[in-house]
Amino acid sequence: MPDSQTPFLDPEPPHWAARGLAYTIISLFLIAVLSAWLVSVPETVSGRFILVPIRGTDPIRAQKEGVIAQVAVEEGDTVPAGATLFLIHSSPMSDRSSDLRTLETQSRANEERLRIAASQFDTRKRQDAAEQRRLDTKSKFLAQLIVSKKKRLGLTRELADSALSGSRSGAINRLDATRLDLEVTSLAEEVETAQNDLDDAKAALVRLGQDGEARDLEYRETKRGLEEALETEKIRIASMYQDVSNVVTDSGVVIKSTCAGTILHLKVNGAGAVVAANDILGEMACSGDRLQGELELPESGVPMVRTGQGVKLRFDAFPYQRFGIRFGTVHWLGPTGESAPTPGSFRALVELTDDSIKVGGVNRALLPGMRGQADIVIGRRPLYTYALEPIQALRENFKQVPGK
Repeated sequence: MPDSQTPFLDPEPPHWAARGLAYTIISLFLIAVLSAWLVSVPETVSGRFILVPIRGTDPIRAQKEGVIAQVAVEEGDTVPAGATLFLIHSSPMSDRSSDLRTLETQSRANEERLRIAASQFDTRKRQDAAEQRRLDTKSKFLAQLIVSKKKRLGLTRELADSALSGSRSGAINRLDATRLDLEVTSLAEEVETAQNDLDDAKAALVRLGQDGEARDLEYRETKRGLEEALETEKIRIASMYQDVSNVVTDSGVVIKSTCAGTILHLKVNGAGAVVAANDILGEMACSGDRLQGELELPESGVPMVRTGQGVKLRFDAFPYQRFGIRFGTVHWLGPTGESAPTPGSFRALVELTDDSIKVGGVNRALLPGMRGQADIVIGRRPLYTYALEPIQALRENFKQVPGK
């Protein structure tokens, strides 16, 4: 093999290849520099959001103090009106329920007493009316009988007097005269007896009227007392029933949803928690209300957020890779409320552009409690500024404290 030939490639590349590679690297560098200077990208502040009603959420409160026995829902659950949310074991409610049953029993007893008193009063009134009719009839009969017997007594006395005069003269048998005299005596006794019976009947009528008035007064007083007691018991029962209307056991209070909606937040997530009356157990949003996005912001992004900025919304329930993103506008910015996962952070309220998302050709309404990721577009920023941030940070670190 000749010495001029070698089995390896030439280690020196052709001059045109080296020159082309250098030009390519320089061109890429220049393009990168120009792009960093000329190209700007959207700058965003991101955070998690949840859909809530514009008019606000409804707090779920503990009606009575006690211990949570059951939490029947989770955050994000959709519940109908009247659904069971919590069960609280409450000793005071057990006592209240027993008092209510005792009061209801007493009220029923008073109602029965009033019914019996009214029935007895009506029966006695009918008896008195019948007795009055009997006495009136007897009095009328006795008065007529006395008049009749007095007439007969007068005639018989005249006959007896005539017979007595005739017996003296011998014209009439003395026995007949004596018989007439005895008849006069008998008739006089009958008239006296009838008069006594009439007086007794009239006295009985007077006593019957007086007794009736006394019974009327007694019945009215009894009725007034029972009606007042029933009215008082009715008021107390209504008040106590309002307190124990949701009691399902002697020691349990059911907290129910006041409307159909979605559970947004739960402050109590399990059994065993001790709660006081009117403690907030969670928040829910009623269906049908207009929605807005409640966005929790990191504190570092708050200075750059202002109202009117656009927001990109990516729903967890509708992946944006398939269903796209939705848009909104910031219309309020301020401190967060008690229900936020991070107390002391900031939040923004976002007005939604759409209230539904099309799925399979059908519009599906957005529901309270739906969550996702939100990006607030705060402006555009050249690429080179990102490269200058480390230099800016280093320069800030070397700054001297004033007065040192």
